[in-house]
Amino acid sequence: MKKNYFWDTKISNKNVKKILKDEFHPKFISFAALLLSRTNETHKVFAEYLDKIIFCRYWRKIKNKMRKNKWNDTRIIFWEEVYGVLLQKIDIKKVKRAGEKRLPVSEELVQFCNIIRRRRKKIGWTQKELAKKTHLSQQTISFIENGYLNFSFKTLMKIAEVLDLKINIRPKDSQILEDEETKTVVDSSGMSLQG
Repeated sequence: MKKNYFWDTKISNKNVKKILKDEFHPKFISFAALLLSRTNETHKVFAEYLDKIIFCRYWRKIKNKMRKNKWNDTRIIFWEEVYGVLLQKIDIKKVKRAGEKRLPVSEELVQFCNIIRRRRKKIGWTQKELAKKTHLSQQTISFIENGYLNFSFKTLMKIAEVLDLKINIRPKDSQILEDEETKTVVDSSGMSLQG
């Protein structure tokens, strides 16, 4: 007898499979999250429901949906490991959609990120330790340090407080250039981060 992972959805297994084969379907993420929260049978999932490349492409969104609905954390950990293994085997270019590009990052943001990284390393903390102290995820700290993430002023304040960094906001006409000794950076708005 075949397992029905979608017994409570009032949608036939056949229609669910159609949804999961169409990554642009509005219910794709919801049904993928439901499926992965109810099974750890990787062979069956990838043979009958999800393409491996599409799974990798949308794993972060699926994982967020699973967390949002408070589904089983052990399943999330399991599928996170599956994702990691697949990324090692799949050409990363196939995971990204054609034409998908990382957003350009301003030079000022990169400079802020470098100050945060240098300060963390000077203190001797890992990204995980900084994440714990700021109540952010290690992945968020990594994204910030690498300039992949436009972060909020509130997040910057949290990080600055924990790392004992000083944030200055000045008029544009009083810009200070980066000083190697004080590690001060001023962006085009006149905001600076000093460490």
